[in-house]
Amino acid sequence: MTIYLDYDGLLLFDSVHHAIRGEKLLLAANIKIVSLPTPREIDVSCGQCLLFPLADQEKIKKIFHDQQLKWKKLFKCNLKERVYEELESR
Repeated sequence: MTIYLDYDGLLLFDSVHHAIRGEKLLLAANIKIVSLPTPREIDVSCGQCLLFPLADQEKIKKIFHDQQLKWKKLFKCNLKERVYEELESR
């Protein structure tokens, strides 16, 4: 996990199926992501989220919009400090 500490964006989904589909779409688009368990500090519903460089958020949101993939919440995060700031919710 330590190599991903500079990834500062976190996307939550309503279901694991949406998270898995999102992961596949972003990997196909060569966007660096990591799939990991959703931190319990921010949500207890879906067990999987996607961690990514926040600089890619607009590309990611466009891909999800174009592919009609729903996501739930977008956070700016600091994994080392376990600090999460909600930026957007759907």
